[in-house]
Amino acid sequence: MHRMLMIPNTKATARRTGLAIAALALAGAFAGCKDKTEPAPETGIDYYPVAVGNYWTYAVADTTWSLASMGITSVARPSAYRFKETVTEVFTDAAGQKAYRLVRAKQVPPATTWTTDSVFVLSASAQSVIMNRNNTRTVELIFPVKDGRSWNFNAFNNNFNDTITAETRQYSRTGQPFTTGSTPTTPAKAYPTTLTTMNTGAATENSLLKRISYQQVFAKNVGPVFRRRVYLAFYNYPVGGNQVYPVNSYFSAFSRRETLIDYHVN
Repeated sequence: MHRMLMIPNTKATARRTGLAIAALALAGAFAGCKDKTEPAPETGIDYYPVAVGNYWTYAVADTTWSLASMGITSVARPSAYRFKETVTEVFTDAAGQKAYRLVRAKQVPPATTWTTDSVFVLSASAQSVIMNRNNTRTVELIFPVKDGRSWNFNAFNNNFNDTITAETRQYSRTGQPFTTGSTPTTPAKAYPTTLTTMNTGAATENSLLKRISYQQVFAKNVGPVFRRRVYLAFYNYPVGGNQVYPVNSYFSAFSRRETLIDYHVN
């Protein structure tokens, strides 16, 4: 089980946090500079309702692939289980701000019991929703929401792929319907009003060497309803001065799909 630790209040952390807040505020200021005849964008805070007692249960489908070699393709190894994310308490964090403890439990069939898997911290404000995983804070949403608006997912941490001004997460399909796929135990579910966040910039790749992508869908008055993560490092080797990329062959490969199957929000 991975539990959260408080982030040390160092000068470096404070300096980076100040820069991150400034960058997010600047992004909001630019988003607000528009023709007065345009309708104001919706705030979007109801796309992730956060309150004690709220929970979301997901059917999870994981697939990992074995290491390929010359003449031998990778073998897929699927697994299925469930995650349940529950807001268990509200507290005041080290910065004096309201924060929520989010406990993720795991259930592996045929077991019917839940085992605590991880503990996260959510901070929700009128400007953003920030998630703290293992002392790494990431910006899940920024407000107001708007198609094409992008921000630095790692604004509050030291991810080596990002600078303080990098834009690595982006909105799309804001206000559009979304239907989850069916699972072995749950039919497909349609949500009338959703938004999608996807990795962009340095956080994504689609090349001969790698495919890296992330997608998360939030439904209004529900919360996260779908997540998909893909990491594929394609196996290749040289032949006669050319590089060969066999199909279904990887150095390393993993995918995860999380589909909401039950929830409760206050």
